[in-house]
Amino acid sequence: MKRTEILERLHIRVPKNSIVPVIIDTDAKNEADDQYAIMHHLLSPKLKVLGIVAAHYESKADSPGTTMEKSYEEVLRVLDMAEIEDVPVYRGCKLPLQSIHEKQDAPGVQFMIEEARKADGKIFIAAQGAMTNVASAINTAPDIAEKIIILWNGGGPYPKGRAEFNVMQDPDAVRAVLAGGAEIWQTPQDVYASLEVSLAELSRRVRPCGKIGAYLYEQLTAENLAAFRPEFLLRSGENWTLGDNTTAAVLLMNAFRGNWHMEHAPLIKEDLTYAENPNGKMIRVYDSIDVRFTLEDFFSKLELAYKQDTL
Repeated sequence: MKRTEILERLHIRVPKNSIVPVIIDTDAKNEADDQYAIMHHLLSPKLKVLGIVAAHYESKADSPGTTMEKSYEEVLRVLDMAEIEDVPVYRGCKLPLQSIHEKQDAPGVQFMIEEARKADGKIFIAAQGAMTNVASAINTAPDIAEKIIILWNGGGPYPKGRAEFNVMQDPDAVRAVLAGGAEIWQTPQDVYASLEVSLAELSRRVRPCGKIGAYLYEQLTAENLAAFRPEFLLRSGENWTLGDNTTAAVLLMNAFRGNWHMEHAPLIKEDLTYAENPNGKMIRVYDSIDVRFTLEDFFSKLELAYKQDTL
């Protein structure tokens, strides 16, 4: 089915001039919440999803250069379960950058460049994992920096930062993007971690929503059973954090909230904490996300699109 056919089930009409173009850049097989964020974007009528690019998560690789392909296959699996056939998916870079100036080539990198160059205005790139694809696109074609806004879901809390997972995947790519000319909207770890859900909530709100709902729920509970570590403080054993959904939330919430501030782009030190950078460009840093708005919006759209008694 076409994505528009799925969206018709929502019975939502949005003003044409509110619609914004988005490319999703996702390490979809890294954990279990990227899949939720992908669906949140796809089920939001005001987000024109141009395509999805697979990202690596090489710090967890069994052998080098294998994780991007797993993300690519996972995106295809999610689209199949969601019965969406017309959203293009591209392979991204297989390995982290070796310097801030390196540029790797991949179909997803070329796709970002082409879409940015042909856009009338700016396009958003929802960066939900390693920044390798985005940095490679900017390093390859610096002219696109003025045509993109990067929704960066990553980085530690301010002011000090910490070794946050998405930064760990490719520190030099983050350094390249922070030093480059593209606009950045950052949701740091302490903010994206606020999107906490219980397994009971997911079982009630997500699991009954067709094949895609069952898949979202089952793959998350399987990951929770397989990967739980008591020392990892984001997990209690009966919860999860849908942190990547912030990349949809910041585009869906109104701009009047004032829930962000402008900050000089920090330097990323060797230990992946922040160093002050008074000469850095100004970036938008979110101080909070409306958890109720974000989660209820996602659950409602999923139910309207896929739960049998709402069709």
